[in-house]
Amino acid sequence: MSLEHLKQDIETKSFRRIYYFYGSEPYLKRFYLNSLFSAVLPDNRDTDLHRYEGKGLDVDIFSEELWLCPMGEYKVMLISDLPNTSPVAEFLASDECDIGEDTVVVIYQQTESPDTRTKAFKALKHRLDKDGLLVEIKTVDEATLTRWVAQQFRRHGCEIAPPEVAYFLSVEERNMESMLTEIEKISAYCNGTVTRDALERLCVKTVQARAYELNDLLLQKKPDAVFAVWNDLRALRTPPQMVLGSLFSCFANLYKLKILENQPEAVRVKETGLKSFPVRKYGEYLAKIPLARIDRLMESCAEIDVLSKSSRIDGDLLVVRLLNEALELL
Repeated sequence: MSLEHLKQDIETKSFRRIYYFYGSEPYLKRFYLNSLFSAVLPDNRDTDLHRYEGKGLDVDIFSEELWLCPMGEYKVMLISDLPNTSPVAEFLASDECDIGEDTVVVIYQQTESPDTRTKAFKALKHRLDKDGLLVEIKTVDEATLTRWVAQQFRRHGCEIAPPEVAYFLSVEERNMESMLTEIEKISAYCNGTVTRDALERLCVKTVQARAYELNDLLLQKKPDAVFAVWNDLRALRTPPQMVLGSLFSCFANLYKLKILENQPEAVRVKETGLKSFPVRKYGEYLAKIPLARIDRLMESCAEIDVLSKSSRIDGDLLVVRLLNEALELL
């Protein structure tokens, strides 16, 4: 609920003395930080926004500047990456710290994370509970991210269908900031409509997405493409264990879906925990693959995993062995 309280503060322009921003989504953290600035300092951001680096911040200097008079109605004191053990954190939590009604202190954790177990943080949280707000900003859920991607494409003059949004999310790093760059690039290439061909040509795929692409090419029985992707993964210094893990996950999902082959899609999604997109994609190949062959590939994954940890056989060679076996059995 902390994010909802922040939105309410911004809307009503009723501000607390301290805001503490942290969480795993940098784009949204920056978005809400700027929204707060715009509400508190609509006209005087250049003069009434005071920036501090948390590491090495002198508590005496900071305490003195708390009482500087703003040029406008408010001033904001922004502390970036305040360590949990900083004297400034202790000062903000103490009774000595009297923040005036014309001052808003913002702690903005970009790389630091609060250690909620420490005495210092518990003391600061007690202060936040009284006249501040602890704002955790997490990565958004799949449905929200799907809507957001479609909305951003529309802002750049492009329509994108739900299957293409699902594909985009399957290959992109789950970072909204990097996604914005990709959306702008793809929109500039497309003429009003985002196509699968454009996405396949233009998306900068994550290492994990490249590993998933390897799985798809195996199922499509395209050996040249399989080993081209494998060589790309090697060039990116991808650990063989990561590729083995991705292959095992692929075979395990195929196994579960094969057992549920005659069930409705909704049942397969619920029982496997997969999204609809991979369920439909894997389902295209299941009819021609006997369950015994999928079972054999899972056993091979387990055997190769043991070999990779207990022998001196090169991990890359073990992956190649498994790829060749999969191309034969699938």
